[in-house]
Amino acid sequence: MKTHAFRSEVTTMAEFGTMRIYYNNFAGHLLNAYNPNMLHPELMYRWSDEEWFRTIDMVKRCSYTHVEFWLVPRLFCREGLTSDFGRTFIDQMARVTTYAKTQGLPVIALIGLATVGADWRTLCPNRAEEWDEILFLWNAWMEALPDLGGVEIFPGDPGACSRNGCTAETYIDRAVEIADLVKGHLPDADILFNTWGPPFFGWGNLKGPEGWQGEFIQAWQHTAWTLDAERIERSMTHLVKRLPDFPAGTSVGINLAFNPDANPYPDATGAVNPADARGWAQQIAATHPIYTWDFSLTEGENAVIPHYRLARLFERRREERAAAPYSGGICYTMSPRLNPLSLAAASRSFTAPDQDPDAVAGDFCESIFGPTGRALVPHLHRFEVFRDWGCYVRITESREAYHREMGRLVALLEGLAGQERSGVIYPEAADYRKELLFFAVLFRDLSAPAPDYASLRQRYWNRVYRIYDDLPEHVDPRPHGATDKLIRHFRDWGTIDTTPAAGQWVEGTHAG
Repeated sequence: MKTHAFRSEVTTMAEFGTMRIYYNNFAGHLLNAYNPNMLHPELMYRWSDEEWFRTIDMVKRCSYTHVEFWLVPRLFCREGLTSDFGRTFIDQMARVTTYAKTQGLPVIALIGLATVGADWRTLCPNRAEEWDEILFLWNAWMEALPDLGGVEIFPGDPGACSRNGCTAETYIDRAVEIADLVKGHLPDADILFNTWGPPFFGWGNLKGPEGWQGEFIQAWQHTAWTLDAERIERSMTHLVKRLPDFPAGTSVGINLAFNPDANPYPDATGAVNPADARGWAQQIAATHPIYTWDFSLTEGENAVIPHYRLARLFERRREERAAAPYSGGICYTMSPRLNPLSLAAASRSFTAPDQDPDAVAGDFCESIFGPTGRALVPHLHRFEVFRDWGCYVRITESREAYHREMGRLVALLEGLAGQERSGVIYPEAADYRKELLFFAVLFRDLSAPAPDYASLRQRYWNRVYRIYDDLPEHVDPRPHGATDKLIRHFRDWGTIDTTPAAGQWVEGTHAG
């Protein structure tokens, strides 16, 4: 696929970034103290309606145009429709959707085409009885959430089908049918169709063991990222052919590249990157609005820490602006109460991609802490202490220097007590300062000469992930892995020797 020089008549460069989507992922494997618990109403981390409404107010102040959530498989099933937790979700989300609408913010539900249930099983559209179940669930959920402003059809991750002859083309064809179904229930709702993956995550390329019936098996998920140039050409050509069959005005989610970090550029040898999607983005933009779904720019899906990925965020917006007439994209968060800076900056990256990201951060900090708040900015990148999905920050200083700088950040944050300005952000600036201080103290202590890693791991776990002490192990046990990775980084700072000191923290052991 060659990169085309034309610009779309649908979306012009003057309209770059006009669709700015705040995407809150509160899935069962991403529960934490800074994310709303929408799945277990009997447990901690629940948000009241008022807390949701104040979050919506914050989103509006940050100039977003839409709010999005993932209708997770635990909900997208019959149990999710009829259980107490499902009814609680439906009732509260209806109130949230209504309030957001009064604020001019349509709410979008992102739904995997065919992945259902707490075990994340993907039903097969090529089996009549399973396709009937898929249709039942789509119809039922459109009836349950009649005030949605949009629906995003998503391929997988988790989920997707490669059984019984299913391919990426199957996903595209069935998505056309689902889009019509959605419009039948919600004629005014926007339709968004996502190409996520290499592309169309898992459809036709996800593998499983003998006897596999579509259930989620973590050990096989990597196969869905297999990059195949012929598959890309075939499936994207089919999408272009079928686009006229989608409802008028359908937007297409397509990143700069069909790989996890959406990086389209050649490797060090100069070889063409087969994942480069810019030509396809230009071709689709000739007839349909396009948007990016580059969720690792702000947080990724692993580490719960105060994030500071602003340099790459703004650089990526400029790359998108140069590559194709993108109408906008998402700001992903799984920790909205910990990362309001990322929320504010991500919206600004669409409306003013040429701004200095550190200046944007400085304006934000001054708005909530006064002029002294700007002194925080040179330190914030140190929270991005280890490489994670989408993190390109590199901490090159010695452990001793890092420890010293974290001590200075602790002092700065302590000195801001009493200077917080209320009513500017949500959570309130005073609460935000306390959370930043918790992490600054934790990272200072972790980088000390002889930390007690086991107790510090427990300190982090109790603050961030304690809800999982009251839940069975999730099908994707990510919180323990993310916590282990954080501790391991400090334990192995600057070395390739991963052997722990005798009697200290060891990867895979979970204190408490």
